[in-house]
Amino acid sequence: MIWVDRQAKKFKERSLPLEWADDMKTPSGRIHVGSLRGVIVHDLVYKALKELGVNAKFSYVFNDMDPMDGMPAYLDKNKWGKYMGFPLYKIPSPEKGYKSFAEYYAKEFIGVFNSLNCRPQIIWSSELYKSGKMDGIIKLFLDKAEKVREIYKNIAKAERSPNWFPYNPVCGKCGKVGTTNVYKWDGEFVYYRCEYHMVDWADGCGFEGKAEPKGENGKLPWKLDWPAHWKVIGVTIESSGKDHMSKGGSYDMAVHFCKEILGTEPPDAMGGYEWFTIGGKKMSSSKGIGSTAKEVSDILPPEVFRFMQVRTPISTHLDFNPYGDTIPNLFDDYDRCLESHFLKMENKLPKEKAGEVAADFARIIELSAVKPLPKKRLFLARFRTVANLLKSNNNSILSLFEKQKGEKLTPEEKSVLEKRTTFAKIYLEKYAQESQKFIISKKQKEFLKILSDNLDKLKTENKDELQQTVFNSIKQTDIKPKEAFMAFYQTLLGKPYGQKAGDLIASLGVKAVIGKLGE
Repeated sequence: MIWVDRQAKKFKERSLPLEWADDMKTPSGRIHVGSLRGVIVHDLVYKALKELGVNAKFSYVFNDMDPMDGMPAYLDKNKWGKYMGFPLYKIPSPEKGYKSFAEYYAKEFIGVFNSLNCRPQIIWSSELYKSGKMDGIIKLFLDKAEKVREIYKNIAKAERSPNWFPYNPVCGKCGKVGTTNVYKWDGEFVYYRCEYHMVDWADGCGFEGKAEPKGENGKLPWKLDWPAHWKVIGVTIESSGKDHMSKGGSYDMAVHFCKEILGTEPPDAMGGYEWFTIGGKKMSSSKGIGSTAKEVSDILPPEVFRFMQVRTPISTHLDFNPYGDTIPNLFDDYDRCLESHFLKMENKLPKEKAGEVAADFARIIELSAVKPLPKKRLFLARFRTVANLLKSNNNSILSLFEKQKGEKLTPEEKSVLEKRTTFAKIYLEKYAQESQKFIISKKQKEFLKILSDNLDKLKTENKDELQQTVFNSIKQTDIKPKEAFMAFYQTLLGKPYGQKAGDLIASLGVKAVIGKLGE
């Protein structure tokens, strides 16, 4: 049983009338690929719950009431600097056809996670505020301001002055929400100043005024805004990155606000999830660090990208470095799990422990699907082989795979080959390093052909005999052992070295090795 099924089983046991999974993001710029982890984690839990017959929902909140508090590196600060501190839904879109800055970047992200078969209900924070659904909670927090300050002090070790109140009105003069400071609440109005130097990313205008804390007149600070959304929506499951889960962090504070002020149980965070990084770097959407969700989704087929997330437990850090062997290895792993799906479909899963592992592999493929899985076994063109054929400018890719299969590829198999050819070209152009640019010489091809024929004749899987067959094939070809082994390991592993040849052939299976050598 994989991690998400174990988690869904625990949720089912608590027998709530409705399990509502939710995730959130502030659309302050191009949304980085790391944010996809949260979407997929919640989508998986939601789907696993539905399969168990649990009444469940899944939503995604875009916090577009939040202020613009960081200048994206790819925008002209001379043009966009004047909007710093404004609510994101009030800032114009960088491109025509969108209602706001927030909608432009949110919809790009929605397009990406929709392509990964994640289709949550979209909730806009600005609409929750406009609807008045937040009004009662805002008033409650203001009435309980002393308790709010106490929680800040005890949990976050952050001192708030006696004249600080948990609300940020939209300034009646300059329109900013990130620079206002409420110093009085009389039960009907908040009294505020738009401060010049309250934050280092925006300047207020100095205006002093009052406002009714309702509708879109302002918003709660983030640490209160989060639990307020939980209560209004009815969220029972919401995880987050480990940076929010530390002691005294956002989630810890939100739990106290729920229990001590709102009178609700906080959603189960499943312990939080580890980061998804690119090449070891945590990413930021406003600073332009790392890769955007759109950029990374363009270098992998959606089912393979989703597979990478599904197979990685929530508690495990996932670092994706597209350079080197990563992408070919990822495709190999995907194909290995898809083979388990075919075996399950054919009622041929092995017994005992091996069968449990294969069943888990098949389950990972089921949850990685972005469209219905094939009804019967497919011949899969190996991604690594496609890339190698493209490197050697081989124009007969289709005929070579049909020769390997022993018959014509079906339309579905051709579609797989065409898609992998497209992504192999991207990989070779952008991410293949020198070790992947190995081109097999005529003599090396001759060796691989002789070895393949000899293995086919051998009819044994004895490691010593397999090892001797490799050496005999080298002698027959009259090739230098170094060149022979380089071709051997590159073909089987995608790198110029590996374990003892006889052991490798035995571990992969003679039939599988013959197929790969034939490629």
